[in-house]
Amino acid sequence: MRTLATVILVACAGLAAVPPALAQGQGKRYEPSQRMRVGGMDTCMKDEVMNGNYCVKQCAEGFRMEMGKRDATCIALAAGAQIPPPTKPSYTPPEKPMPGAKGT
Repeated sequence: MRTLATVILVACAGLAAVPPALAQGQGKRYEPSQRMRVGGMDTCMKDEVMNGNYCVKQCAEGFRMEMGKRDATCIALAAGAQIPPPTKPSYTPPEKPMPGAKGT
């Protein structure tokens, strides 16, 4: 009985020593964009990291990359790290239809 009480007391003391950041769970995280490399000669760009058959965008400032078998995850290093907004495409449709297009 004494050993059981001692074990419980030690376990409770160990949980109290855990830093609050670890006790509250994981911080901010996001999955960076990735693309599959096509063919053996395809390489990753300067702002990408190779992860198996995939090229993964590097993490934003204040995040570290954790590689998996297929998925990579960016995890915040500090509590104040901001997840970057998704990039918007730079395509703008033409004002007039192109000559020869159907429906003109």
